[in-house]
Amino acid sequence: MPISVLVTRPSLRPAAVLALSAAWLLVAVALGAAGLLWPVPAWLLWPAAIGATATATVACRNAAADGHAVVRDFWRRLTKTWVFLTVGGVVQLASRLFIDDSEALNPVAAVCFAGAAAFAMVAVVRLPRARRTWRTSLAIGLDMAIVTTAAAIVFSHFLWNTANPATGGTATATFLLIVMITGSAAVAAVIKAGVSGAGPALAPALWTLAPIGLISPISWILAPALEPWPHLDTSVASLPVSSLIVAIAAWVQSRVTAAGRPAVAQPSPGRRGGPWRNISLVPYLAVAAVATLLIVVTLRMGYLTPGLAGGSVMLTVLVVTRQLIALLDNAILLDRLEDQAHHDDLTGLPNRRLFTATLARRTERTTVAVCDLDGFAALNDRLGDETGDALLRAAAERVTAVTGAEAVVARLLGDEFGVLMPGGDTTLAETLVDAFRTPLRVDSRDLLVTVTAGVATGTGDEVPDLLRRAEVALQAAKYTGADRAREHSGALDATAQHHAELAAALRRGLELNEFRLLYQPIVELPSGTVTGVEALIRWHPADQPVISPAEFIPVAEHSGLIIDLGAWILDQACADAAAWQREHGAGGPRVNINVSARQLLDPDLPGLVANALHRHGLAPDRITIEITETAVFAGGAALETVRELRELGVGLALDDFGTGHSSLTLLRTCPVTTLKVDKSFIDDLNGTAEQEAIASSLSTIASTLGLRAVAEGVETRDQADRLHALGYRYAQGFYFARPVPAADITALLTAPALIP
Repeated sequence: MPISVLVTRPSLRPAAVLALSAAWLLVAVALGAAGLLWPVPAWLLWPAAIGATATATVACRNAAADGHAVVRDFWRRLTKTWVFLTVGGVVQLASRLFIDDSEALNPVAAVCFAGAAAFAMVAVVRLPRARRTWRTSLAIGLDMAIVTTAAAIVFSHFLWNTANPATGGTATATFLLIVMITGSAAVAAVIKAGVSGAGPALAPALWTLAPIGLISPISWILAPALEPWPHLDTSVASLPVSSLIVAIAAWVQSRVTAAGRPAVAQPSPGRRGGPWRNISLVPYLAVAAVATLLIVVTLRMGYLTPGLAGGSVMLTVLVVTRQLIALLDNAILLDRLEDQAHHDDLTGLPNRRLFTATLARRTERTTVAVCDLDGFAALNDRLGDETGDALLRAAAERVTAVTGAEAVVARLLGDEFGVLMPGGDTTLAETLVDAFRTPLRVDSRDLLVTVTAGVATGTGDEVPDLLRRAEVALQAAKYTGADRAREHSGALDATAQHHAELAAALRRGLELNEFRLLYQPIVELPSGTVTGVEALIRWHPADQPVISPAEFIPVAEHSGLIIDLGAWILDQACADAAAWQREHGAGGPRVNINVSARQLLDPDLPGLVANALHRHGLAPDRITIEITETAVFAGGAALETVRELRELGVGLALDDFGTGHSSLTLLRTCPVTTLKVDKSFIDDLNGTAEQEAIASSLSTIASTLGLRAVAEGVETRDQADRLHALGYRYAQGFYFARPVPAADITALLTAPALIP
């Protein structure tokens, strides 16, 4: 039968083959024990050995039947090894039965055994390995040389003492060949599994095969004691044991294949976790084995043979070379770690640590500028992390190109970059802002991303503090908007301190319930009937004057407290709206609730609104969420949150409509229900026709799109009348009513209309 058929056709289950292999070993043990009691022929163990090798062939066939191509190729080659061993055993038994009953090795059997050795070596050597650098390959090559040299020293010593008549060795040629087969294959398996890496799919099986290498020295130790019984030929007796080990390895392989482990060469199970995860213990164990052998031989004989002495010298040279390579690799690794500790992986620029260290060493006059990309988080959400990373690299190149060779440019964190420039160039922040008004080239497309920047200059003891000052200036610039530059001044430090104290007071105010809601009516024109209210937050600290929202809302935005403050506003507004709904039914006012850009980036906001509506038993159409154009201009997560809010059934209003950069585009992408026309357009009413044109156009656009238009900031009767003439049906402003507590709104709902 062709070997290829034997290799590829599966048969018995791995567990059954394992049991059969164990049975052959028991048969061999029983026959060997019987030979101790009664006279038996010298070839008695050969049939059991042949049965065991045939069973090992079946085990290898099963292991090759499934799994990755790498696994199949290995076990197919190993199958051929056991086919040749089986055929060689049959030829040797036939020779002893029908030709010459002696221990002489038949030439045909010798060829079969040599072929088995060749296939065993090829099976292990041709296992794939992971791609490595030349330094790693050199280190692994030295480890393999150490293990091979150690194995050669041990095996040559065993073989010399086994085969040399001068030392009492009586091994047959058959035994020597089997030693060569098992020893070489075992060493190759250990090298592949424990040094070079065999991959998760094969390493467990290779480690299971490795003990075959111990059979030869054990046989060598037992050979003198078994000489009185010719049928206990250690070369033959070792075959059932080796076959059982192969059957166990094949069974392990079947379990690994069923678990679906990858076959790609990776660090093998021979490498430990924790601090040992990148260290192979196999070379050290090999050296320890040789050292033990040298000690034993020296104690027994009083000297070392030339072969052992030469081998130990060669092994020492290899170990010393390997350690020198390791020391060199460690030095290179330390340099690399030092570089990584001071540079940013994404852009290659110095990081904050190196930037501050460089700044701390300077005493000359120095300028430090800090800038970050406006709206980068929203862009990253919309375009994806890969494009976001490319954008950061492009921004780093732009900053480096603009500032020149004298500057130290660093990526401080996230989308924030720092520039250290010798001298006192206070225009550096403006230079950075101007540079980003030209689009960046990112992935074959142009992206316009502006920056906001802060700058500080100083000399002497002031220099180490310049980074902090520049960041204070940056934060001050952000309070006034995007695409701005700000120079540090002493007043900014006081402002920053005030903002920090105000943020702490905000947190305490939330805990002490110091906030109140006022409501400004939204009326219907021309009747003046209250149809809605806008919720406005006020802060009443204990024993202090009321703090304006214009002062604490920006601090809440930048500190992140706007999330908690917004949750309180939402809950309180829903509670008041529910009370009006219970008392006035459909005549109760809708409640408009302002939501900041920071809140729209919170993925929990839709759930928070839904929970508040459910908790207070409020219909979704009784509230309207007010957002600004700039909050949703960039799209991404903020626009997705707005869509989720609309799906809840609540209304959506674009506040200060007409003042943003993409008003008309937003009407197509953002599912709004109301336009709140900014006060700046209302102030121009009753002037020329040109001044009224925008207000009139906005009313027409809203009407055409089926949206409600609300005019903000109405302060006179003439403005109210003119708005009605231009098509407006809803308005709010001081002319109708100032913001009042919820109790006063209840009174207004039962009072006459707000227009006399």
